[in-house]
Amino acid sequence: MRYALLVFLGGGLGSVLRYWTILAVQRWFPLAKFPLGVLVANLAGSFLLGFLFAVPAMKAKDAGVWLFSATGVLGGYTTFSTLANDSLHLLLNEQPLLMLINAVGSLLAGIVAAACGWQAARVLFS
Repeated sequence: MRYALLVFLGGGLGSVLRYWTILAVQRWFPLAKFPLGVLVANLAGSFLLGFLFAVPAMKAKDAGVWLFSATGVLGGYTTFSTLANDSLHLLLNEQPLLMLINAVGSLLAGIVAAACGWQAARVLFS
């Protein structure tokens, strides 16, 4: 039950952080026709998850820290469903190129961001 509570609390925090990130990006780029806020949240979350994956302390016996931060916070912060919905809206608004850039680009950039985070942690903790 303790682990479920940690995931629950982390997920709520991550969702609020995602909301604030999207609002901030919308303020910086008010005329953007592309869902930049979701992209920023997903790439930042991918980087941070890759980073946490390589942090030696995360491999400790107590899974609580990992469940709160990675599963909870970053799971709530990043969102595949919003990426899919934004891509659908681009397609329905007759923006097939932007839809492909959003869908495929987000996935590939997310993998690169996770790898960069992993490498950054390896450099910092080696």
